[in-house]
Amino acid sequence: MATNNSGAYTTANNNDGFYHKCIRLFSKYLNIIKSKILLYIICILAGIVPLVMYNYSVSDMYKASFTVAYDELFRKIYGDRLAKLNTLIQRKQYAEAAVVMKIPVNTVKSLNSIEGKNILGEDLSKDLNTDHLPFVVNIIVDDSSKTKAIQDGIVNFLATGNEFMSERKKIKELENEEELEFVEQQLRISDSLLKKGYRSGEGSSAGNTNKKEGSGFEYNYELYKRKQELLRKKRMPVYITVIDDAIVSTQAKKSFTVIGAAGFIIGNILFAMMALFVLPVLRYKD
Repeated sequence: MATNNSGAYTTANNNDGFYHKCIRLFSKYLNIIKSKILLYIICILAGIVPLVMYNYSVSDMYKASFTVAYDELFRKIYGDRLAKLNTLIQRKQYAEAAVVMKIPVNTVKSLNSIEGKNILGEDLSKDLNTDHLPFVVNIIVDDSSKTKAIQDGIVNFLATGNEFMSERKKIKELENEEELEFVEQQLRISDSLLKKGYRSGEGSSAGNTNKKEGSGFEYNYELYKRKQELLRKKRMPVYITVIDDAIVSTQAKKSFTVIGAAGFIIGNILFAMMALFVLPVLRYKD
C-alpha cells in the first residue's frame, strides 16, 4: 500500500502510531502497578469494599415510587417538605415522623429513605418552575407490605403536614362553599331571566330572540361548568392526588457483578490519582 499510494501509507502509519501509543500507555500503567502493587490492591479494595457493604446493607430493602398530582403550592415547596421528612427518617426520629404522617410508629420504622423527583428525574427541592406538572416520590422500605400505608402517610403529610396548611385547606374549602352558593344563585337568576326573555320575545323578531337566547345559554353553560368544578373539589377536598400508586416494589440492591465492576473502576481512578499526583507531590523536593 505504501508503494502504490503515499496517502494510504500515511494513514496506515498514523493508525499504527496511535495503536502503539495506546500499547505504550497501558504498558507504562502496568509497570506502575507492578512497582506499587500494594498501593494498587489497597485502592481496588477501597473502591469495591464500601460498595459491596452498602449493597449488602440494602439487600433486604425494597424500593417503590408513586406519582402525585396537585392543585396547590409549587414543586419546590413539596420537595423541601419531603427533604425535611427524610431528615427525620435518617435521624431515626420515628415518633415525630409518625405524628406528621399520621401513621403508626412501627410503620414509619419500615421507611428507610424518601426523595422527590420531577418528571425529568431532577431533585424536586431544586425545581423552581411554577407550573403544576406531576412529580414522583421514591421510597425505600424494609417491608413491602407497608408500602401503601407509608404512601398514604406521605401524601397526608404533604397535604396537611402543619398548622398553616391545615388552616389554608379550611379557608379554601370555605371559599369554595361560598363560591358554589354564589354560582347556584346566579344560575337561578339566569334561568329566570331566560324564561322571562323567552316569553317577552314571542312577539319580537326571531333573530333578536335567538341571539339573546344564545348568549344566555352560553353564560348558563359557563356557570354550570364552574359549578361542576366546585362540586368536584367539595367531593375531593384533598389537593394532592396519587395518580400512580406504589403497588410494585423491587429490591433495592444491585447485581454484585455491577457493584464489582463499578468498584474496580473507582479503585483504578483512585490508584491513578495516588500514583501519578499525590505521591509525586509528597516526594517532590525543590
